[in-house]
Amino acid sequence: MNWKMNEVVLAVILSVACGVIYLGWSTLWIPISALVGPVGAGFMFGIWVIASPIVAYIIRKPGAALIAEVVAAAVELLTGSHFGLSALLIGVFQGIGSEIAFALFRYKQYNLFTLMLSGALAAVGGMIYNLIANGFGYYTQEVFYMTLGIHVISGIILGGWLAKVIVDSLAKTGVLEQYEIMKEKRKRENIHATGM
Repeated sequence: MNWKMNEVVLAVILSVACGVIYLGWSTLWIPISALVGPVGAGFMFGIWVIASPIVAYIIRKPGAALIAEVVAAAVELLTGSHFGLSALLIGVFQGIGSEIAFALFRYKQYNLFTLMLSGALAAVGGMIYNLIANGFGYYTQEVFYMTLGIHVISGIILGGWLAKVIVDSLAKTGVLEQYEIMKEKRKRENIHATGM
């Protein structure tokens, strides 16, 4: 599937905006993790993967989730993230995880379940990166499963569910009329109206 110019432009705008949000969220993570510890601060994780489901939900094309997450992570890195290069590298793994959720359904299902699965698999991708970067001895078994569980739940809620809420709200304003999300919605409405 070829991307149209307006899809590329929107994907870039949304990814850049998410990257700036990621930077702010990273800055907020520092005092919160100091208060509740890095594992406790894991509840914040989902925001760092929201670019993938937002862009994929609107554009509905292979690669949208991965591209969005990598661009957002690159923006976070280039705007001064204290996570440094790892912000970009983990973004690649999170983007791959998110992309898998849509690929599992052959890029034909973009509902709440798929978006939430996208957030969950992005969390798994992020943990795979952490294990590669830090080594298997970095976590005790208990801390690993607790961190993974918190990240998955946060990815489901702040990554997938919140992405759907945001995009559905944008769709109601009419700004997404030219994009695949609205074309498919109109197609479903026409089928429903004709009773097929």
